Amino acid sequence: MADMLHSGHSPTNQWKLDLSVVRDSEASARNTSSGGALISEAHMLMSAFHRGLPLSELRSKTLHGDVFRKASYASRIRNFNSIRHRYLDAAPGWITASLAKASTFGPESIEFLSLAYLYFALRDCVIFDFITGPLYERWESKITNVSSGDVQSFLQSESEKFPVINKWTRQTRQKLATNALSSLRDFNLLTGKRIKQIQRPAIAAETVFHLLCILVAEGRKGNNILTAVDWRLFLWSESNTAHALSELAQKKWIRFEKSGRAVVLELVRQPKADT
Repeated sequence: MADMLHSGHSPTNQWKLDLSVVRDSEASARNTSSGGALISEAHMLMSAFHRGLPLSELRSKTLHGDVFRKASYASRIRNFNSIRHRYLDAAPGWITASLAKASTFGPESIEFLSLAYLYFALRDCVIFDFITGPLYERWESKITNVSSGDVQSFLQSESEKFPVINKWTRQTRQKLATNALSSLRDFNLLTGKRIKQIQRPAIAAETVFHLLCILVAEGRKGNNILTAVDWRLFLWSESNTAHALSELAQKKWIRFEKSGRAVVLELVRQPKADT
């Protein structure tokens, strides 16, 4: 197997240190039990940042109603804390800048929606495990319906990995399950109001590049990148992933060659904010 990846220890690789800590590794109900997907709110926040509002002022402006004008004060606090956890707390400047740039396409655009979805999932390890585990397995088995009961059953099994789940009340689990499915519907991974069906979402090239850079930062190389379970977030098979990486290569963002299980992969574009 020929696995190659450009690497080094120069200051220009600081992004690897930044992106290697993006994932949230602690189980928490806060992401999905408070506010749901919050796509509109996240878009308003990133749009304000794109228009020049400094990150240091986002919280105060949001709580004073300058960003979420129609929400109550309590809702503004709750929503801002959820958005901050997903998109600001562990995110280096490149991620925030990318979300701000994507916001110019609109809240329902593929560019913004897919990038917001990626970090929504990466910043919630329980949701990540649900999507890349049972949800993906149902999709592969051509079983496309999914219910709140499926999420609650998963939470029960996940409690062995994350004992803190055992401390969540029945109401918390029910609320998390309901909001999780609603959130995934808002991110276009599901469709339907009462009966939800799994569907493959549209994913922007920028979002693919973000996930690729995170995998590289975490130390994956060559074929281990191609076979990473993370691509299941998009309901992709290995061939789907290879096709998406080939499209990044056509854009000259990466160098990608695949022959059987041998993979050559280099980043050409560097993950940094446009200047």
